[in-house]
Amino acid sequence: PSPMRIECDRRSCLAAAVSAISAAFSLPHPTANAAPAVPTFSVKGIPGISSITGADAPRPEVGVIGRGKDSAKSGRLQFCDKRGCISSFSSPSDESYVPPWTYAPDDVGAVSSFSAGKRAIRATVERKSQDVALAELREVIEAAEGATLVKEDSRYLYAEFEDARTGAKDDVEFLFSLDSPIVGYRSAPRIAQDDRRQRERIRSLRKTLETKGWKSIGRIVG
Repeated sequence: PSPMRIECDRRSCLAAAVSAISAAFSLPHPTANAAPAVPTFSVKGIPGISSITGADAPRPEVGVIGRGKDSAKSGRLQFCDKRGCISSFSSPSDESYVPPWTYAPDDVGAVSSFSAGKRAIRATVERKSQDVALAELREVIEAAEGATLVKEDSRYLYAEFEDARTGAKDDVEFLFSLDSPIVGYRSAPRIAQDDRRQRERIRSLRKTLETKGWKSIGRIVG
């Protein structure tokens, strides 16, 4: 007997072929409880990449300046000297400027915005101490991805952050004011580049600290 012939129009045959190929190469459907796969990549092993990202760059000279004799003044952090650096110690008119933080928002701001009654109530609430705030900041830094706490001094924290994908290293410093609940900071890449990574990291740290009552005090006008 002659072989059986299956008749189909061109569109139907093409659709059947595509369906068969798709079925042959399709991946198993994830279960309801399975987490979706997240693609990851890293360029850390590429020859020569470390010289571009600054992964092998030595730690710069950082720290507090202007404390005066016997550290009687609050001082400040180093000036931003490269592209990509951001600092609350920059002039508000500079692109590198970012507003400082406060760990006691009720103690910062225009006193005239409060009535005498509200000020009296606020005065009865115990203010968060600088030691407690320093411990909160240290905890958040140590829990952050890629962070290594390098130095802790009086009112000062210095951490090194390494980017998981590129190995690029950034230097991030925090300085507590001597006489007010304000914390200034400086974040800079080892190799000059845009400041997106610095701003995103600072924003992430601040968001975490907000759960502990911290806030950005906004742009200073003066």
